[in-house]
Amino acid sequence: MIQKKAENLLKYIMAVFSIAALAACANAPTASNAEAPVTLIINFEASDDGLTEFSEIMAGVSEAMASEPGFVSAIVYRNVERPNTFVLQEVWTTKELHGEHYDRIVASGDWDHIKSLLQTEPIMGYYAVEPVIP
Repeated sequence: MIQKKAENLLKYIMAVFSIAALAACANAPTASNAEAPVTLIINFEASDDGLTEFSEIMAGVSEAMASEPGFVSAIVYRNVERPNTFVLQEVWTTKELHGEHYDRIVASGDWDHIKSLLQTEPIMGYYAVEPVIP
């Protein structure tokens, strides 16, 4: 029974973080090359009531999304002076694959749960590496 609860929690965490990451698709600027790797950066402000659950979700985001097509990596940052503030940085092989992931998360309804743990809407955007000019 404990193993089943752990499996269900892992599935839930995957869904929740996928929703958060995919929400950026709706409001993010269009990349100049849809096939180029992109970095998605999402700023979250957890509510006091949602902080514990949101922290747990953030702790498992890389593992939860590891099997998603196009997912490369994720790093979670937590502000040391404002512990309710998080920054999630994800790298995807293409913006399109991230968009497909986002569509699945939104359809599942998990994005609404993530938002219920936050004080405000997340701030999201896609970024590409800018070449350095010597």
